[in-house]
Amino acid sequence: MSNGLIKDKIFKIVKQIPEGKVAYYGQIGEIVGVSAQVVGWILSGMKETEYDQIPWERVVAKTGAIPTVKLGFKGELQKKLLTEQGFDLSTGQIEMEKNLWRPESDINLTV
Repeated sequence: MSNGLIKDKIFKIVKQIPEGKVAYYGQIGEIVGVSAQVVGWILSGMKETEYDQIPWERVVAKTGAIPTVKLGFKGELQKKLLTEQGFDLSTGQIEMEKNLWRPESDINLTV
C-alpha cells in the first residue's frame, strides 16, 4: 500500500469518528492495516490546511493521554478542541471506557 493510500485511508477513518467520541492510534492502525506509529506519523505530519477537514484531535493514546502535548502548539490546540467538544481533561487524559468510539464492522474504507 502506498503512503498516499495509507494517508487517505487513515483520514477517511478519522473523519468517521463521531463528535463526543475518541479513537486511539492502534485502533485506527488495526482498521487500516498499519501500526499505531504509522497513524501517529501521518497525523503529526498534517498540514494546517487539513486541520479543519479532519477531526484529528479525536485520536489519542490508548490510555486516553494526549501525546501531542509534547508538540507545543499542536498539543495545546488538541486540548482546546477536545475541551470545546465537551471532553473532561481535568485528570490530564480522556476517560476511554466512557468515550471510546466502537465502530461497527462496516466501516467505509473506500477512498
